[in-house]
Amino acid sequence: MSKGKNNLTPKIFALLIAVFLWSYVMSEVNPERPTEYRNIPVTYQNMSALERQGLVIMDPKEAKVNVKVTGKKSDMDKFSSSGGVNNIVVQVDLSGYREGQFKVPVKVSLSDNSSNIKIVSWEPQEILFTFDELITDEREVKVETTGELGNNFVLENIDVKPETVLISGPRRWVNEVSEVKAIVGLEGRQESVKLKAPIQLLDDKGNVVRGVESKPDTVDVGISILRKKTLPIRLQTKGELPDNFTIYQTDIHPSTVTVKGDKSLEDLDYINTKPIDVNSLLVGSSMEVELDLPENIQLLNPEQKISLTYSIEEAVSKEFKFAPSELEIRNLDDKLNLESIDYDKEIQLILGGSRITLENINKDSIKLYLDLKDIAEGSHQVEIKVEIPKDVTIESINPKNLKLNLKKKEEG
Repeated sequence: MSKGKNNLTPKIFALLIAVFLWSYVMSEVNPERPTEYRNIPVTYQNMSALERQGLVIMDPKEAKVNVKVTGKKSDMDKFSSSGGVNNIVVQVDLSGYREGQFKVPVKVSLSDNSSNIKIVSWEPQEILFTFDELITDEREVKVETTGELGNNFVLENIDVKPETVLISGPRRWVNEVSEVKAIVGLEGRQESVKLKAPIQLLDDKGNVVRGVESKPDTVDVGISILRKKTLPIRLQTKGELPDNFTIYQTDIHPSTVTVKGDKSLEDLDYINTKPIDVNSLLVGSSMEVELDLPENIQLLNPEQKISLTYSIEEAVSKEFKFAPSELEIRNLDDKLNLESIDYDKEIQLILGGSRITLENINKDSIKLYLDLKDIAEGSHQVEIKVEIPKDVTIESINPKNLKLNLKKKEEG
């Protein structure tokens, strides 16, 4: 009996030593090994819930988390070899939020719950999200032109269809849009044209706003181009003044006008006033006049006013007498001599006009001449021609012709 007891004691002692040695080996040879995995992408859950609420994530578009796990060396080796970071699931649940900024908790778990790996900690544990409402707003389209038309052309009108577009996006970005613009170039254009122009969404500094959509994203732009031309104005009158009265010193201001129109404008040399009844001029000394614009022709400046200033005076006559020797001979052939002229006839010229005008006219203001162009050798009756000042008329001239004789020059 005692011999059996003596054999049991060493066995128990050996077992204890074996357990101690196994514990020692396991703790020293296969120790706990904490490991940190950095920048693990966060999965956004329940994005459909945001969409149903008409919300969009403004920030952050993506997030990453650092996760620390621990386990025995052998388990960690197996964990790493089987994917490591791919076995760590990092998520945020985005359901139940509204427009604004919110801290959303980060949830971390392991894809294999049966492993001996434990999650120690993660950073950050919350992520600050900014949610914005998706809105749609109707905006007017403004057309901007670049370049200049030629000197003889003018931009008449710009028509845009549709006149408004719908812009959609996060409220913050939609509110940044201060101008919806379509840009078209005019350089070198000489005819009306229709074209498509892309929409640009710009902030108050002229920068393009990203992340906002326009529907439609193009517009149809019709550009109407007309010709322009500056023409003199010609006064038109109707009726007759009472006897012994005449109109003089008529001035139209401005004397020219710039008009615009179609190709028919090229054939115009002047613009008439609408006929003015001269009897309406007996009272006053100025008036506004209307232009008789042809069809499809318009004033470049529709607000431009045309005025007429004038004087009406009693009509009088004034007689002037000239000797034939006072006549100027013009265009005499170099091979001919003026052999003789009817110097005995005195020339009587009667001019008509206002008293004030005729008082300022003397013989020096008048030129009488004979034009001998294309008149050959021999005897001829030549018309007396007269140059007179403005605002007077020739009432009579006597005689109207003078007799003269031309002869060839002798050689040498």
